[in-house]
Amino acid sequence: MANFLGRNDRRRRVLNEDALAASTSHVALRARDADKNVADNAPRYSDAAGVEHHPQVTDFLPRRYRTIAAAALAGVVVTASVVALDWCAIPWAIRLGVPEAVPLAIGTADGLAAWLSASLLLLTAATCLLIYSLRRHRIDDFRGRYRVWLAAAVAGVVLSADSIASVHELLAVVATHLTQHGALRGYAAWWLAAAGVPLAWIGARLLLDARESGLAAVALVAAFACYALSLVSYLVGWPVANPASEVLVTMGARLLGNWMLLVGVASYGRFVVLDVQGLIAKERRRPRRQKVKTPEKDSMVTKSALVGRSSDVQKTNEGAAATDGNSIRSFRQNLNSARPTAMAQASETRWVDGSEPLRDDYDDEDGNRGDSKLSKSDRKRLRKLKAQHRAA
Repeated sequence: MANFLGRNDRRRRVLNEDALAASTSHVALRARDADKNVADNAPRYSDAAGVEHHPQVTDFLPRRYRTIAAAALAGVVVTASVVALDWCAIPWAIRLGVPEAVPLAIGTADGLAAWLSASLLLLTAATCLLIYSLRRHRIDDFRGRYRVWLAAAVAGVVLSADSIASVHELLAVVATHLTQHGALRGYAAWWLAAAGVPLAWIGARLLLDARESGLAAVALVAAFACYALSLVSYLVGWPVANPASEVLVTMGARLLGNWMLLVGVASYGRFVVLDVQGLIAKERRRPRRQKVKTPEKDSMVTKSALVGRSSDVQKTNEGAAATDGNSIRSFRQNLNSARPTAMAQASETRWVDGSEPLRDDYDDEDGNRGDSKLSKSDRKRLRKLKAQHRAA
């Protein structure tokens, strides 16, 4: 087959056009896929929906005192409204001539009080859980006192359910039926022993841990006082003259105690948050003043110490001489006892390095030479004792 001129060039141009078309379509396909991925991965919310623009959980705790005071005042007003609704149900029904409205009004007041108690106890449990999440990071809590807030959260949830279902009364009746023993009104001894003791322990621990905040401590004390009033009113049946008043005192005191409990726990939560942020000023303990001794007293003390020391030395020397008067140690102690107090102090405070030569004569230190001389063995022992004394 003949090889025409230009055939290879035309073939090369066709191949180049095919390659260029393929590369162009590939680039277009990649661009279309990139646009599709960008469209699929595009954010659906603006930057304002970020976490940094949302309030944290601790921001819901009240920070101002007037907010806490308003919450306590709201609790008093709501409690008074519920008690008034229950108290005025019978007179209103008699005045309007609708006796069927009395059970409805009383049931409404009781249901409203139970719902409020359950809501308040749930909020208290959530606040205790928040305090637990912060208090467990405290460095100086070596005994783990923060765990009581977790127990308080669990107790709040249980009491919230019991405020509506009245499980404690059912358990008291069942326990009395099984054991044939019951005490107090409504067999209250059973649920007081089963739940009252643990709740009292948790309340005492909460009060001890929250005493750093004066506002929280006052609110918790008020809550516990309301609970005690409600319990006494239920057990004793006070006031006895009017059973309706008894129910109102029991219900109203319990509801007000729940309000004060929430206020106290929220106040301590505020204190913990501010303490974590370093906004609570710590009390600085003043150092105790140290008594400075005057020179006269120091001199008197040193003199008395030296006199006592010399007297002790004399007593020991006399005792040693009585036990072994013939030994060289008793001889040396007798010599020391004969020295004056000034010479004894000077010899005790003088520094000796052993450079002084030993004396040939072994007479008394005070210059009183005796008629009899020491034997050779006594002089040798005394020389050794003096060398040891100087080295010491």
